Amino acid sequence: MSLTYENDQQKWDIIKMAIEQHMPANRIFGFEIVELKEGFAKIHVPFKEDFIGDFIQGLWHGGIIASIADSAAGIAASTVLTDARDKLNTIDIRIDYLSGAIKEDLYAEAELLKVGKRIIKADVKLYQKSKGTVAIARGSFSLLKFEE
Repeated sequence: MSLTYENDQQKWDIIKMAIEQHMPANRIFGFEIVELKEGFAKIHVPFKEDFIGDFIQGLWHGGIIASIADSAAGIAASTVLTDARDKLNTIDIRIDYLSGAIKEDLYAEAELLKVGKRIIKADVKLYQKSKGTVAIARGSFSLLKFEE
C-alpha cells in the first residue's frame, strides 16, 4: 500500500490539515500556515496573553518562540517528504533572540538550507509586523524514509 502524494497540492493540503488540526500543541498555539511550497513554510501565530513570559515588559516567553521556530522548520522539512510514512525528528534547534517580542502576532518563515539523505537543515526568521525580526533559528532534522 502506497501513501505517496499524487501531486504537490495534495501534499500541501495534507500537511496543512495535519499541522493545523491534528497536532494538539499546534492547536494550542493557533498555528495558521500562510504559505507552503517546496522547501519553505510561513506560519502565523496569533498573540495570546498566555504566551507572556516577561509580565513586567509584556514580552513573549522565549521558550514559546523557540517551539514555534522548531515547528516552522519541521513544517518546511515536511515539504520534501515523498511518502506520508516518512519520519522527521528534531536533532538540534539553535535560536538567537534579537529583540523582545511584544503583545502582537508572530510570524515564522522557514527555509531549507540542505536536504541530505538523512539530515535536513533549515533556517527560520521570526518576526512581528511592527517590530521586524525578533529571533532567528537554525534546526537540524533526521530523516527516515519509509521503505516497503
